[in-house]
Amino acid sequence: MLKKSQVKFIVYFLVTFLVVFALLYSLGLVPDSIKVNEGDSLRTLWDKAQNKAINEQLNQGLIVGENPTRIVIEKIGVDAVVANPNTTSVATLDDYLKEGAVRYPGSGIIGRGNMFLFGHSTGLAVVRNQAYKTFNGLKDLQIGDLIKIYGSSKLYTYKVTSVILVDENKALVEFGNNKNMLTLSTCNTFGAKSERYVVEAEFIL
Repeated sequence: MLKKSQVKFIVYFLVTFLVVFALLYSLGLVPDSIKVNEGDSLRTLWDKAQNKAINEQLNQGLIVGENPTRIVIEKIGVDAVVANPNTTSVATLDDYLKEGAVRYPGSGIIGRGNMFLFGHSTGLAVVRNQAYKTFNGLKDLQIGDLIKIYGSSKLYTYKVTSVILVDENKALVEFGNNKNMLTLSTCNTFGAKSERYVVEAEFIL
């Protein structure tokens, strides 16, 4: 737990940083790489600066990725364990889905690549196994919403960048990119495989 003196230091530091940054920005002394578009907020600017710093640390190997163990999306009431199987066996994946969300084998891990998590959802009011409701409400997410992913050692945050409904045959996820992101997917209706809700989110911290 932080001491009162440490909290004061952090607050003073952040206030000083924002004031100095605003002054430099008004004088045109901020590098173009972290300038905001017209209408962007200071929060957007802060996020861009954070993302740049994080990507530099990732490239230097200062941040080591890890497997997810839990996903929490407060807006839609999601709080589920995440399994990390080492096989793509359909039967094995189905067994894990009965317990919560699953990270698809071969996809990215926290902070490294495109991490793909999938889980069940259902519109039924009553279900025996609550894991069948793991990703209920995924369709209600909006751009900017936050998703919390727990690793074995700390908490990480992602921010939603898109929410779409796609045909099953088009719900393909690219694992081979170097972008640090998260992709979530669930069926439109429990038991139906014709459509998928797909949510993409960028790694924040």
